[in-house]
This record gives sequence, C-alpha cells and structure tokens, in this order.
Amino acid sequence: MAVPDYRAFGFLVALISVSLSSVVRADTHEQGADSEALFWQRVEEIRAERSYPADVARGTFKGSHQVEGLEETFHYEVDVPDSYDPDRMMDLHIYLHGGVGISSNRISKTKMNRLERLRIDDGISVYPSAWSGAKWWYESQTKNILRLINIVKQSYNIDENRVFLHGLSDGAGGAYFFASRLPTPFAGFVAYVGSPHVLRPKHHAFGTTFPGNFINKPIFALNTKNDHLFPADSVKGLFQAINDSGGNITFHAERGDHFGMRWLGARKPDVEEFIASNTRNPYPDSLYWQIDEGGEFKRIHWLVLNGTLGSDTASAVAANKDGNAVYLSSRNISSVTLLISPDHFDLSENIQVWSNRELVFDQKLSPDVDVLNTWYEVDNDKSMLFANEITIDKL
Repeated sequence: MAVPDYRAFGFLVALISVSLSSVVRADTHEQGADSEALFWQRVEEIRAERSYPADVARGTFKGSHQVEGLEETFHYEVDVPDSYDPDRMMDLHIYLHGGVGISSNRISKTKMNRLERLRIDDGISVYPSAWSGAKWWYESQTKNILRLINIVKQSYNIDENRVFLHGLSDGAGGAYFFASRLPTPFAGFVAYVGSPHVLRPKHHAFGTTFPGNFINKPIFALNTKNDHLFPADSVKGLFQAINDSGGNITFHAERGDHFGMRWLGARKPDVEEFIASNTRNPYPDSLYWQIDEGGEFKRIHWLVLNGTLGSDTASAVAANKDGNAVYLSSRNISSVTLLISPDHFDLSENIQVWSNRELVFDQKLSPDVDVLNTWYEVDNDKSMLFANEITIDKL
C-alpha cells in the first residue's frame, strides 16, 4: 500500500479537482403545520428518556447471535461492571482479538486474557469473535459488529457518542478496517501492534482501504520496534502523512516484539487519557470520504457518496460546513447526498451548497418525518437524527 500524498484538509483539497454538477434534488415540497408537528413529535418520541431495566445481567457472560442473511454463528462475551447504573449513560468498548487464522469461531481463554488486560474501567466491554471464515476485515464482520452494538443498546444505557473500538494484532487491523470504512458509530479507535497494510486484496479485505479516510476520527496506535509482523517503522511514515493532512493519530513506537505486552503498563494511562478526551461529534463540520468503484461504504455521518464515474482515478469528496452553508470539492463522483439535521442546520433559514465556489443549492427545507424514520432505522442512534436530504447529481 503506497503512502498517500494528501495535503492540508479543508473544503479545497489538492487531491480533489473535479466539480460536482449543478443538478440538485431535495425534498422541498410545502408541508403543512400538521406535517411539521408530526416530525417534531416523532423526534420527541425517539429522544424521550428511556427507562432501562435495573435487573439486567452484570459481571461477565457469554452470548451468540446470527446476522440476517448469514449462516455463521457469532459468539461474544460481555463484561458489565457491578457499578452499572441504568439511570446513567455508560461508555461502550469493543475489543477485537488477534490470531484470526484459526478455524474455531469461539474466543480462546488465552485471547480473552490478553484482551482483558486492555480493558478500560467504568465501561461496558464487548469481546466479539473472528476466525478464518470471518476475519475482522470481511463483510460478515461489518454486520456482526454493528449488530452487537445494537444488542447491547437494547438492554443497557449506552452513551452513543462514547463507543470505542479497540484491536490487538489482527484485531488492530480490524480497527483500521472500521476506521477506513465504517467510522460513523465510533468516537475513536485504539490499535495495538497491528497495521492497515494487512487490509489488502490478497487478504480478502472487503472493499478498498483508503488511508485518507483515517482523517475523520482520532486513532491511538501503538507498535513495537522489533515486531516481525508489523514493526513500528512500517507504519510510521503512513501515520505521519495522515497527520500532515489533518489527521489525529497518536502514535507510539515502543521496545519489544509482537507477542509481548511489556509496553502496556507504561502506555495504558495514555490510552485512558485518549478515551477520556474523545467524544464523538455526530455532526462534524468537516468530512473527507473516498470510495472505490463498488462503493460498498459510501457514507460517513451526514455525507453520502452515491457512486463513482467508473474511472481509475481517486473518487472522493471533501465537505466543509460553515454556518448554513456546505462547501464541496469532489473528484470522480457521480452524485452526493447531504443529510440535514435540525441539530446541525438552522431550518428556518436557507441552506446553501457550494461546489468548487459555484452556488448550486440555496433553499429552505421542511422537516420530513419519512426521512427521519428512514435514517433512524438505519442508525438506531437517537444522538444523530436527520430531517431532510439534498442530492446533487452529476450530468
């Protein structure tokens, strides 16, 4: 994987030079007072303070589930602190183990022992399983991890803006996989002794890895200097290039090899500080997203890339919101959809969309309960709700 030559990240990115077209679509039909009232009523229903049961399981327990459309059974373990209070939102931490080349779909005791040493206190911990038929960078795991988040949220009072994904060895490769493809639900990623270089076609990674997508979320990365698999020097240049382009990767190169964890005692306080200082913003003002021709992972937060023009050049969009205006710069993208939240935009005023300094949209939008329900069904996230959409097509 070549180190990308990304420049400063803003609404005009050097990588991106082709303008979006001025064909726009939005749900701008006039809605009556009853329709708007229905929208806000539904928002209140979604955000109403939910009563969580007090008699839920605490301590460590095991579970399994199947994902719709897949034959595999995914096993997992959950650890809920005895201090869990259903009236208080709690962080959620998901830990991805290493050694995914085995045939068993259960987590071994050895792997669990290593992961438990990484556990962050005062949070609910989930330990999914991966194996040779369902590695962390396979399509099946995208469904598994998202489903697990929803399973926990059904019974426990989770802070949706405080969900973190941790990975060790191959699990770190999984953390980079989600950071590059499905970062929206997460506040940040922690990757120990792993590398995004594992996410290559020869390893059957689902979709294409774009290191530029790491810009969007904070990452804590730790590698060791004598690691025979993923030495610190093999990732240092890549991480530096991402940070030079506006990324937020905290990188530590420690003494030691791949399998030892002597570094943990010295660095765990730094990880705890990283966790404490990063809370997800569900509506970030600046986004950069790159997709491949297949476009399997086309969305990040409020930006959706609807497809590429099919050439071999990079296909990406940079979006920067300032007030009620969005500034877009794109390359090789057929169209984009912007998801408009009343928490992010002032719906009483016109919303403007600029494409490479050309004004292509300038209208008010009415809240639409159908849009709200559609995206709430997708996200199951009451902290991130949308009222309308703007689609800009390329001719």
